[in-house]
Amino acid sequence: MRPSVSSHWGIFMFGTRVLPVLLTLLLTLSPGLAWSQTAEDPIPAHNLQRWRPSPNPSDYLTVYGTNIDEHLRLTGGFYLNYGHDPLLLRLSGDAERKSYVNHQFFADLLVSMAFFDYAELGLVLPIGFSTGSDLRTGPYAELDDAMGVGDMRVVLKGRILDLLDFPVGLAIIADLGLPTGKTSAHFGDDSVSFDIRAAIEFNPFGKSRFAGNLGYRYRPTAVLGRYTLGQALLLSGAAAIPFFHPNLDLLVEVHGEITVTGDNAELVSEERPVEAEIGFRYRLWNEPGWARGLALTAAIGGGTFGPGSPSTRVVFGLGYQWVAGGRWAQDYDYGGYLAEIEPCPDPDRTPYMLIPEHCREVELIDSDGDTIPDRFDRCPFQGLPGFIDDTGCPLDTDGDTIPDHLDKCPREGRPGLVDPDGCPIRDRDGDTIPDHLDKCPDEPGLAVDDGCPVDDPTAKVILKAGKLDIREQVFFETAKDKILSESFPILDEVAKVLNANPNIGAIDIEGHTDDRGKYDYNKDLSQRRAASVRTYLISKGVDGDRLQAIGYGPDRPIDTNDTPEGRARNRRVEFTIRGVSTP
Repeated sequence: MRPSVSSHWGIFMFGTRVLPVLLTLLLTLSPGLAWSQTAEDPIPAHNLQRWRPSPNPSDYLTVYGTNIDEHLRLTGGFYLNYGHDPLLLRLSGDAERKSYVNHQFFADLLVSMAFFDYAELGLVLPIGFSTGSDLRTGPYAELDDAMGVGDMRVVLKGRILDLLDFPVGLAIIADLGLPTGKTSAHFGDDSVSFDIRAAIEFNPFGKSRFAGNLGYRYRPTAVLGRYTLGQALLLSGAAAIPFFHPNLDLLVEVHGEITVTGDNAELVSEERPVEAEIGFRYRLWNEPGWARGLALTAAIGGGTFGPGSPSTRVVFGLGYQWVAGGRWAQDYDYGGYLAEIEPCPDPDRTPYMLIPEHCREVELIDSDGDTIPDRFDRCPFQGLPGFIDDTGCPLDTDGDTIPDHLDKCPREGRPGLVDPDGCPIRDRDGDTIPDHLDKCPDEPGLAVDDGCPVDDPTAKVILKAGKLDIREQVFFETAKDKILSESFPILDEVAKVLNANPNIGAIDIEGHTDDRGKYDYNKDLSQRRAASVRTYLISKGVDGDRLQAIGYGPDRPIDTNDTPEGRARNRRVEFTIRGVSTP
């Protein structure tokens, strides 16, 4: 189910409130709210915020996923994180490390918007506060508490492979850090920094998701005692696992870096900090509306010695984050490692009658009154009680396209060879010419040839039993309903045959797809493509009353969907004779 217009409006209104707040905070806090020691800082400017949250809904904590939200959906939220001893130093003559900063707090405000299902832009505005120090002598005697804005981040994610269509998902992420932070408070670098990384993701156990990131970070160089900080390789991994409830995920993350700036032959531990967190994410609301997908996140962890890698990390967040692999309009298969003990089947892929009673939702809308709620009904406006199949669509026992409740001969019809009451017209060879008018009643032929076949190997359109068979495929632009010009000639031939044979009455123009992607999307695409062919034939003089466009999506394959060749055959347009005009 896609969000309604009202839900998009609610999200838009939410964004119009969040963006001005972020900009106001940036302009207000950046020049004047941060303060630190009055003496010259003995430690070079360096951004101590290593815990940099990912702003996109499908991401983990700091690790990026590969999926993209719905086109133009604006989301946001915030993270609060506390780090204990984020910077430890060993001064001259001291055997033990001492804390330069005892406590550091950050609030990260997030905004994200997706574009065209393959790109996502995010903004992150950090606000920091630090207090306490074990260094209160010598050049460090003037150390004070500090508060201010950190480096604002602009994050662009581009998806290359969609996890729903390929064994793995793949994305590229660019993260630009703007020097808006107070450097003396160690909330930012003294110039522009940026990250570039690749993300790979897979879900081997249903809704459980696993991701890995590999990247490179450029930032100004800082020398802190015996170690150098600056440009670095970034390595991280994460998992999101359903935890006994469809609205609860277990989150696990490990992220680290290896400094590549300067002479790092020793590569001490401070130059290769590692940090890990474990936590949970709980979806607060999953009903249609502006609040759909709002989730709480809480995690705890810690790291090795190294700037920005504290001994203890506590994280709390609220935002529009995916839970249990969810999308706003599509979910992965239900289940997965640590999923519910008695999982319910996916309602989008399971007939309603096969869904256990305890899994069915109550008080659901049933528009056609056929006892199948609309959520589980593939034909929510067409069914009648007692005349439907397990999916809620009208029952047609003889397959003549006339539903049983309108068919006076429900077990005798053939597609295209029945009268309006559903009873068969006697036509042994199925060429739409009644036997008493057909000079070749056992061989299909056209009316212009008195119903007898003509051996023409160059013919592109051939009349067969109940069908107009075309020898060329109708091609469309990828994922669109626009007919390619190379298919105009074959459709012109179809129009010519229909105009020359008025005895061929009603025609069903059938659109078919393979089974990749979401069922509802394929069904809609096949309907629109069939409608495009109908419009084209009408433009060539065919009476529109004779033509009906029907999209079957992936429901009627003619070959396997496990190979590219089979899927190509399943993506087709067919012309089925539904009615016959008789004298």
